[in-house]
Amino acid sequence: MGSVREDLRDQVVAIHETATEAWSDVVLFIRETWPALIVLLTLLILALWIADPAPPRHVSMATGPAGSSNEALGKKYAAYFAEQGITLKLVPTEGSVENVKRLQDKDDPVMAAFVMAGAAPPHAERIQTLGSIDYQPLWCFYRSPIPIVSPTQRMSALLSKTLNVGTPNSGTFLLAERVLGMLGIQPDASNQRHLPDEEAIEALRKGQLDALCVVDTYESPNVQKLLKIDGLQLSGFERAEAYTRLVSSIEQVSIPPGGLDLPLDRPSQSMDLISVTTEILIDERLHPAIQTLFLMAARSINGKQSFFSQEGEFPAFKDSSLKRSGEAETFYEKGTPVLMEFMPFWLAEFIRRVILTMLPFFAIAYPVIRSMPNYHKNRVRGRINRMYGSLKFFEQELISSYDPVEKQAYLNRLDSMERDALSMKVPKSVSSDYYTLRSSIDFVRNCLVRDGYAIHLQSAQPVPQPGFFDREDDGDE
Repeated sequence: MGSVREDLRDQVVAIHETATEAWSDVVLFIRETWPALIVLLTLLILALWIADPAPPRHVSMATGPAGSSNEALGKKYAAYFAEQGITLKLVPTEGSVENVKRLQDKDDPVMAAFVMAGAAPPHAERIQTLGSIDYQPLWCFYRSPIPIVSPTQRMSALLSKTLNVGTPNSGTFLLAERVLGMLGIQPDASNQRHLPDEEAIEALRKGQLDALCVVDTYESPNVQKLLKIDGLQLSGFERAEAYTRLVSSIEQVSIPPGGLDLPLDRPSQSMDLISVTTEILIDERLHPAIQTLFLMAARSINGKQSFFSQEGEFPAFKDSSLKRSGEAETFYEKGTPVLMEFMPFWLAEFIRRVILTMLPFFAIAYPVIRSMPNYHKNRVRGRINRMYGSLKFFEQELISSYDPVEKQAYLNRLDSMERDALSMKVPKSVSSDYYTLRSSIDFVRNCLVRDGYAIHLQSAQPVPQPGFFDREDDGDE
């Protein structure tokens, strides 16, 4: 039992001594190399700040008119961003055309926007897409007690009476003009109105309008209001597929029989609509981490099943005319960054920035850091070698010109050398050289103490030989 205790005690002592020695080496390493460490740390901080700055804490996003699905969607995105510690400021606008203009203005604080597909010029400068997030059909309502079956008569009912086609900066106005142009129809401008959606719905309810077109999602408050107004009929597009072939940004969606009102069987048969997608467009200067956060929000909010889309269908690239964000392409290929799935956004982003910045940084810093212990070792070894040189020249001086009167001065010089040696901080790798130096100093001191150099000097002097004039006179002069 005693041997076990002793063995355990020895292990604890060994661990303690090892830790103490390691800490002493670290302290010594820092003392010797602190200027280089400060330079490297400064370079790292500058690299973090310049190469990959931290994401902004406040981001402005243009949404759309009051009561639109984009306004409601923007509130969901703002709530998602708030959970991640980012403030998403929502900027109400007339619609997609205005949103595109604001994104292209480099002085405008808006950095992201919900935009109808086709509203932005193909490969517009300064603008990139994060992808499509939902379908926005073109809803055209007209007053009639019963649905008009004939497409020609229905179109006549829409264009011959007072029709609201949205404000000039709205996606509704842009898409309505495009559709009419594709049909070769020149609408009567005197019959058109350009009211915001909420005002147009109220005017339609009061009988001040006969028809209305709006681009929005099925779930939007404005569309739901229109579906509940008595005496309004929804116009379908029998040739919806033809539109999709002619314009890449137009999609075809279908309402099944009874899809709008199952008890009333409304519509009584399947109805096709033409639709565009909602795009998240960004200023190309938007921080990559914020782009990823938008995509994470889109997957969480828009990735669910809706009236026209299947679960997981959005977000996705559907409008090929827009310049794609590199961050979005990576997101669609690899999914949500691993760190952001398990950590708060700010922490995951900080770690990502550190890793991405330190990889190239360490390509330069690692050789420097690795060479620092060798630098210290070589520095100490060089000092030891210089002291060896001084000791050697000192001993040669004693051998060649020892003066017993200067014995104490010689000893003082040796004491000075020894003090210099004792003041050195020596790593283990050169400790043998260090103690050999001290032994050499002691050896020279011992020789001095016993007057070994005086004896050596005397023994080294030649024995006098009798000269010519020193021979005895033999009397034979």
